[in-house]
Amino acid sequence: MKTLFSAAVLVMASAAHADTSFQDRYPGPWKEDFNAPISKALAQNSARGCGEFKYRQSSKDKGEYLVYCTRDGRNWSAYFVWPSIKKITGPHQVSAAIPP
Repeated sequence: MKTLFSAAVLVMASAAHADTSFQDRYPGPWKEDFNAPISKALAQNSARGCGEFKYRQSSKDKGEYLVYCTRDGRNWSAYFVWPSIKKITGPHQVSAAIPP
């Protein structure tokens, strides 16, 4: 598990240096429909500011999602979410390569 989380942090940290690969890993468009497994994982891990969220599935790891959360529609935070194991990392800064 620790490897998953370390990899997610590394991906987010390297996004500024590899914008194209980050966009390829989490291709659009954003999905904004309700997703119960993502919502449960965020709630069980006490994610903050997730009154509204949108998400993109990883093209590399099918069980991984990039999730952007907001409570006010203006200020966004990023999380990596693995709904099947109910784990998340974040909040992270939103990537300039993938704006909300």
